[in-house]
Amino acid sequence: MKHLHILLAVIVIGLFLYQSYVVLSANKRAPRAVKIVNHIVYALIILSGGWMLMQLMSVNAPVQWVFAKIILLVAAISASIKAFSPSATLSQSKVGVMIGAVAYAGIVILAYTKPVNLF
Repeated sequence: MKHLHILLAVIVIGLFLYQSYVVLSANKRAPRAVKIVNHIVYALIILSGGWMLMQLMSVNAPVQWVFAKIILLVAAISASIKAFSPSATLSQSKVGVMIGAVAYAGIVILAYTKPVNLF
């Protein structure tokens, strides 16, 4: 399950980078198929992450970093919604992409370091 979750994370970040490139370079929106795939991958990453969280909690492992990742994922999704919205201006798209990029970077850093005493 861990390898599937990592693969899905790479796909999510790749889709984010692609959509960001399309929005910022040509001021257009990504094709409808990309949006559909994005929703499916988000659902799968949340399900696989939830499954692994249940396994970690069953062995009483410290999982504070997981909750921080969840908060950052919500921030990244929220920023992406605004950045890639058809009604967003170019400056709103730039800020949304920046916030999403920072959130995804934070998620990757937390995934690698797994700090025990985060809170």
